[in-house]
Amino acid sequence: MPRKPGEYSSQSVETVRLPKSAEKEVAIDEEEKALILETARQGRDFLKSNFMPGLGLVPSSDPESNFYNQLWARDAAHYIGNLPEDFVATWTSLATLFKHQKESGMLPFRVEKEYMTIKLVPGLRRLAKPLFDLIEGKIRGREQRPVYEGQDFSGAEDTVPVVLIAAGEFFLSDDKEGRDFFVTNFDKISKAVNFFIKKTDPEDGLVDLPPDAQSPDWEDSINRGGKLGGINVYWARALRLMEFMCKQTGKTKEAGEYRALAAQVNKSIRKELYDKNTGCVQGATDDNRIDTTASIYAGLYLLTPTEAEKMEETLQNKVTSPSGFLMNHDRPYPGEQKQTAHKIIGHTGYHDKYIWPWVTCQNIQVKIKIALRHPDIKIREKNKEEAIQDLLLAAHNFKNNEGAYEILNPDTGKPASSRAYKPPKDFMANWAAFLGAYEQVLKLGWIK
Repeated sequence: MPRKPGEYSSQSVETVRLPKSAEKEVAIDEEEKALILETARQGRDFLKSNFMPGLGLVPSSDPESNFYNQLWARDAAHYIGNLPEDFVATWTSLATLFKHQKESGMLPFRVEKEYMTIKLVPGLRRLAKPLFDLIEGKIRGREQRPVYEGQDFSGAEDTVPVVLIAAGEFFLSDDKEGRDFFVTNFDKISKAVNFFIKKTDPEDGLVDLPPDAQSPDWEDSINRGGKLGGINVYWARALRLMEFMCKQTGKTKEAGEYRALAAQVNKSIRKELYDKNTGCVQGATDDNRIDTTASIYAGLYLLTPTEAEKMEETLQNKVTSPSGFLMNHDRPYPGEQKQTAHKIIGHTGYHDKYIWPWVTCQNIQVKIKIALRHPDIKIREKNKEEAIQDLLLAAHNFKNNEGAYEILNPDTGKPASSRAYKPPKDFMANWAAFLGAYEQVLKLGWIK
């Protein structure tokens, strides 16, 4: 049964009636258009090397990077959410994660082929692969090491919902391969859901983490507990996709259960985490700090176009850096909440101070949604133009820096390097988010 356009997938171009003016190409000069097109071409070329057969998608294909030879669940899910049609990379990545699933249902947040923690220690990084081959290969007899929440200085509580979202986006994008993966792995997927439900508060359905939770989500340099904005938006999206996949494969009982859970979580997010005054999602129920990425994904998955426009106004006024990119919060977290490993390497600003370009690129998807569905034509046109300008912002930055660096200085837009830490030059998440947005505006005819 075909789904209604936009009913489940906020990242697909929706079939809606648009004024003729909204169907026209955005007016930019030929040099700017050429830059966007060339940046997209480069991005496709770079992403080809981010897939490792037998492992999956790796955040960086540079052997010198800390993230080489590693499949990260959230990074792979980010790629899949933006470019789900790459079904070989998608299937391999998800299969690797489920291959290492524990009997409890827990999934690894990372699967590595060399020790990441060794690479982070100055002077020892060259030993990461030899030590791995000795200990994991010769002694333990395995080629891959799964790493689970609670290991290697990380909680990674968001692993299950981001993997479920990836499986759901795969299902939505490819009716055969995505459906086959879901049906084949349904028992494992259900086991992961049941494992994660234990983290929720039955009273409101929200994920409730211990107060001292270490590195619970993608902002893993910050220790945060309680009912967090980001992880609960992911959970709401995961449940909605579980409902859809079950419904489409004849599992009506399960679909009904997931529909009820999703409705409960959505209601609780609006009541406890969503701030109507700003239009944004808070960092946690006891923290009115704006969480930029939580707000962006809520804009994609949960909010109406009118609510999403209110969110955009707040992000523009509260978290836009001098370089033009969005910051992760409207104010930093205190030092005592910073993760120990980042204190050791002197990079406590990793998720607080520095800019992650993919966040701004991902937000283009929200502007596209507003441009397609907002009732006010002036607001639609404004967001349409801003979507192209944000693509240009990223394209200029990638060109000027000669790479899509993982983290940037908020003032200058230059790579945020230090003696102890060198950010990856061509970070997979940046290219995937850029291309995901680019492919949409291309389909819409806003750039040709």
